[in-house]
Amino acid sequence: MPEAYSTDLRERVLVAVEAGEPADVVAEAFMVGRSSVYRWMAAVRDEGRRVPKPMGRGPKPIIRDETEVALRRLLEANNHLTLEECRDRLAEETSVRVNPWTVGRALRRLDWT
Repeated sequence: MPEAYSTDLRERVLVAVEAGEPADVVAEAFMVGRSSVYRWMAAVRDEGRRVPKPMGRGPKPIIRDETEVALRRLLEANNHLTLEECRDRLAEETSVRVNPWTVGRALRRLDWT
């Protein structure tokens, strides 16, 4: 996901527009998209916000809390399981059925090698 434009750039664009420059001219001068300039103007007008919103972090992992503890227990008992076997045993123990890739991501978060 791309990063937000800097707050400094956003502020300079808004100052230029507020000084009376047309949005399309300002967009070209500062090398930003015209739609970005219009969105920033709308954010100032509607919300009074001159800084970017915080970017989302996505959904919480499915394997967390008690499910993560159960996965760790399974791995400590038998650490030679495939991802599919981990998934199946985790589902038997916790009733949480996930994709093997989800188990792999949980193992990376746990720093399990």
